[in-house]
Amino acid sequence: MTKVVRFNTIGGPEVLEILEEELRSPQENEVLVDIKAAGLNRAEYLYMQGLYLVEPKLPSRIGVEGAGIIEAIGPGVKNFQVGQEVSITPNMSPAEYGVIGEKAIIPIQALAPKSPDTSFEEAAAIWMAFPTAYGGLVEVGGLKPGAAQYVVISAASSSVGIPAIQIAKAHGATVIATSRDFSKKDALVDAGADHVIATSQEDFAARVMEITDGHGFDIAFDPIGGPFLEVLADGAAIEASIVVYGALAMSDTAFPLFPAIGKGLRVCGFHLVYNLFDHADRTERAMKHLGENLANGTYKPIIDKVFSLTEVSKAYEHMAAGRQIGKIIVSGS
Repeated sequence: MTKVVRFNTIGGPEVLEILEEELRSPQENEVLVDIKAAGLNRAEYLYMQGLYLVEPKLPSRIGVEGAGIIEAIGPGVKNFQVGQEVSITPNMSPAEYGVIGEKAIIPIQALAPKSPDTSFEEAAAIWMAFPTAYGGLVEVGGLKPGAAQYVVISAASSSVGIPAIQIAKAHGATVIATSRDFSKKDALVDAGADHVIATSQEDFAARVMEITDGHGFDIAFDPIGGPFLEVLADGAAIEASIVVYGALAMSDTAFPLFPAIGKGLRVCGFHLVYNLFDHADRTERAMKHLGENLANGTYKPIIDKVFSLTEVSKAYEHMAAGRQIGKIIVSGS
C-alpha cells in the first residue's frame, strides 16, 4: 500500500486527505515513480477549489511537479529505465495524474532526466517555475538579450517570480519587482531585482516612471490580474507587453481599454502547456536555454520551505498566505 494525497470535495487545503492505496501498474507510455519531493503551485490551490481551467474528477489526486526515482515502466517506454532519477514536469492533466504522495504514475511526456548535481528538492522546483517564466517573458512577452528593456515582475517573491527575475537579468533587463509591502525587499534585491515597489504603499505608475525616466516598462509579467491590470497599464511604455499568467486577485479583471488604445499595449495571457509545451519548437528552445543556464549556475531554484507529507495542508496554507520566497516543497514520505 502507498500513501497518496487526494481530495473528495471541493474546497481549500482542509479537504486534502492522506490515504493508503494500492496503485495500478503503469500502462502504455507511463512509469511508476518513487516520489522524493513535490513542488507546490498556485494552479493546484485553484484546482482543489474548482476554480482552475481543468475541472477535478473526484476523488482527485493533486500535484503536477516533482522528482523521484523510476520504480517500474509500462509498455512502450524506451528512453527511461528503472532506477533512473527524474524530474516530473507539469506536462500532464491534473484530472488524470497527481504526484503528491509516496509514489505516482506519470506519463512519459511529463518526465525529464534529473541532473545528478541537483537535489530532489531542487529538481522538484524547476519545471513549472522556470519554463513559465521563460515562456511568458521570452516567447510571449518579447524579452530579448541586450535590449536594455525595463521588466516588471509582480508578486515577485513567488516560485515563478524569482526565476523570472533571474531570466530577465540574464537577458540584460532592468528588473522592477513588486510586492505588497517592503518586508521582502532585501530578499528580492538579493534575488537580482534592481528596484522594488511596495504596491500597497507607493504609487506604482509614478514610481515606474521615476525609475525609467518617464519611459515606462516594456514588459510586465503578472500573476495577479483583477484591478491591478489597470494599475499596470498606467505604468506601461508605448507598445509595451503585459503578460498575465495567474489570477491571484480572484476578482473580475477589467480590460484597460483606453491605456491599451492610447499606448498600443499588447495584453495577453500565458499558460505553460498551451503556450509552451504544446509547441515542440518553443519547448526545444526553452529546454536548451534553461538547461544551459541551470547547469552553469546562472539560474538556480530557491527553496522557501520543505514540508513533510503529513503537513501537506499546512504547505498549501503557507502558500495561500503569500509568505514564501521561492518554491514550497512537500517531501514524498
